[in-house]
Amino acid sequence: MRAGTLTESIDILKVQVTTNDFGEQYDQYLPSFSTRAEVKSVGGGRVDENNEIFYEYRKVFKVYRYVDVDDFDRIMWKCKQYRILNIDESKADNSKTITCELINQ
Repeated sequence: MRAGTLTESIDILKVQVTTNDFGEQYDQYLPSFSTRAEVKSVGGGRVDENNEIFYEYRKVFKVYRYVDVDDFDRIMWKCKQYRILNIDESKADNSKTITCELINQ
């Protein structure tokens, strides 16, 4: 992996399960750490969900292999949150390739 290609800064958001006064549990995503990444656009399209048009964007983030990230985390990049779909680890070039999609909020 070439360090010169890691030009973007991303934040890894870890899930924290919180319980309110009524015993209801909900997920809250809090920033865990920041790291450098290479970002590539895979594509996207227009999706009709519940009679609402949503523009689906997919990104691939490439980071060093030591970055602690799993399938339940989220990635924040340019003030937008991305859901992790797939993580591929490569020992040959010491990297993780993370495929994500934009969260419809």
